[in-house]
Amino acid sequence: MSQISLYKILSKIFFVTFIFLNLQNISSAYEQIQIDYPDKSANLPATSTYYFKGANSKALIIYFAGGSGKIYRNCILPFTDPFIKLTEKNSSQDNYDFSCFHSDKILDTPGKWDNYHTMSYALRSEKEHILRIESTINFYKSKTNLPIILFGHSNGGVSILTALEHLNRENKLNLVSGIIVAETNDRAATKLKDLYVYQKISLPYIFILHEKTRCKSVNYNNQVSEFKTIIDTKRAVANIITIQSGGDSTNDPCYSGYHMFEGAGEEVFEKVQNQLNKIKFK
Repeated sequence: MSQISLYKILSKIFFVTFIFLNLQNISSAYEQIQIDYPDKSANLPATSTYYFKGANSKALIIYFAGGSGKIYRNCILPFTDPFIKLTEKNSSQDNYDFSCFHSDKILDTPGKWDNYHTMSYALRSEKEHILRIESTINFYKSKTNLPIILFGHSNGGVSILTALEHLNRENKLNLVSGIIVAETNDRAATKLKDLYVYQKISLPYIFILHEKTRCKSVNYNNQVSEFKTIIDTKRAVANIITIQSGGDSTNDPCYSGYHMFEGAGEEVFEKVQNQLNKIKFK
């Protein structure tokens, strides 16, 4: 066998080994956890979640996606990368656990803009969705004994809104220690403001918006005004994060570009980490 042939064989072995080890690292970075639906008589499937454990974490963040509410690629995505980095010891001053909530049931009505917000709110207000959220909170509180932060992006913010409405009605707000809402729709932003102001909710919150967002359901200036109303009550630890970096996209602006913080991962990570570390979660 020639030296060239041997070199090619060894190179292939090295490449395959490298890929295998990296895939192992990726797969071991999270744990897929099934959480039983609380009403056994309903005979519904378990709720799928993807759990990224931090080291000596100060809180656990549960993420709710917009759009259909489904989680793709085991939640290892460019959008979630800054939040997964919060679990990594070398990337964050204070560590956080991170879990992604997957909805088997589709939670939006794409293309039907006339009643899009109304339908999204209705779908994410349904008893099944709310019970899945509450059971997920209870499961992770029991598993980790950590304060729980609910995080919703886009229409995932509607899930945060409906969960807070439910928990407030049931006197269970103590299950949650804070919220993060990013690029939610304008109606949800107004309802969240009303909930905080008129129901006197005092949970810490972080709102994240891109200053150049082009998603037609997100008006940057109007939402900043709404969120500042909450700040003015001085009832809750409140922060507005404006993202300035990243790029636009020729695709649907509500599913790409500024709305998804494309190219702005480092800025998102640094600003979210900075604000989270200022809050003492209970």
